[in-house]
Amino acid sequence: MLVDIHCHANLYLNLDEIVADAKKAGVHKIISVGMSQTSLARVIEISENYDTIYPALGIHPEEVKMNKEIDQNLDKVIEFIRENSNKICAIGEIGLDHYFVKDRSLYPIQTKIFKKMLSLAQELTLPVNLHTKGAEKEIFELLSSYKLPEVNIHWYSGPDELLKLGIERGYYFSITPAISYSPPVKKVVELVDQKHLLLESDGPVKYSGQIGTPKMIKDVLAKIAAIKKIDIGVLESQIEKNTKKVFPRIF
Repeated sequence: MLVDIHCHANLYLNLDEIVADAKKAGVHKIISVGMSQTSLARVIEISENYDTIYPALGIHPEEVKMNKEIDQNLDKVIEFIRENSNKICAIGEIGLDHYFVKDRSLYPIQTKIFKKMLSLAQELTLPVNLHTKGAEKEIFELLSSYKLPEVNIHWYSGPDELLKLGIERGYYFSITPAISYSPPVKKVVELVDQKHLLLESDGPVKYSGQIGTPKMIKDVLAKIAAIKKIDIGVLESQIEKNTKKVFPRIF
């Protein structure tokens, strides 16, 4: 079984088609991650309407530049997540971003939100699905202060030394369709043991102009198998085990 552990299902206009195509490709479970204050209720709604979609809730680090009221509304967001904690499988997409968010004055708010989300994950004993772009060092420093069941780093593209630190700590790394052209993503696949790899589309992000969808993770699996010189069936079985360990609630 293939599982897309990081997708923004609420952003598709043709979700029926997306889900049907995923099933045809053997993708039978999709984790839909929340990003913004306004998207969280929609993520829950979608998961109640599709038997293959499972919700994760969190605040994406770019929300600080999209929503000027997120700081003052943070308690409401946390309360909403608590109220729906029995429905969700993870806290995500959360993290820090010092690459797409250039305004340094927003970094303290990012950090405040991220700490609150980590505390919530710890409180609810839920895994975290992390965005780390340009802030890998800061995130890895913060993570050591929290007791979390599991940590997944989504689409890692940071320094090799921090990748190796994440490997030492036992973090998981989810691989996107960018494996087709991205040296940093290929490096992750080369260095991370198969027991700590997961699959994701991050759809509807575009890859070389093509909209990302969950069905693409079948090709991601094949490319990982080729890079690591592993039988594709063996690898699929291992990644399914990994997914069950990190996100047990979706099984």
